[in-house]
Amino acid sequence: MAEDPRKVGERPVPPPFMWGCPECARLLLRLGRQWAAAEGCFWEQLQLARHIAAAHPDDVPPQHINGCDLCPYYARCKDEAALIWAQHRARDLFMPPSIARLI
Repeated sequence: MAEDPRKVGERPVPPPFMWGCPECARLLLRLGRQWAAAEGCFWEQLQLARHIAAAHPDDVPPQHINGCDLCPYYARCKDEAALIWAQHRARDLFMPPSIARLI
């Protein structure tokens, strides 16, 4: 993560389904431990978003309506981008918008 985690805004409280899933909980705790590490927590973000998109597709948030440059691009793409778009939207569940919408 290129930005100082203390300056990106508040992280959202993850929804209950994430705490009820042992894999989500494990990945959330791992993300939390890496949050302020010098090397960042990019990999941890990707792993958690990938897990949510694959294991909890009904809990992935809908398309961002305002302020997202990537959603319109992903929406135009066919099947090859569907999983990446779901991961992009899933990041809203556990990352501040200023970071969640970067990829």
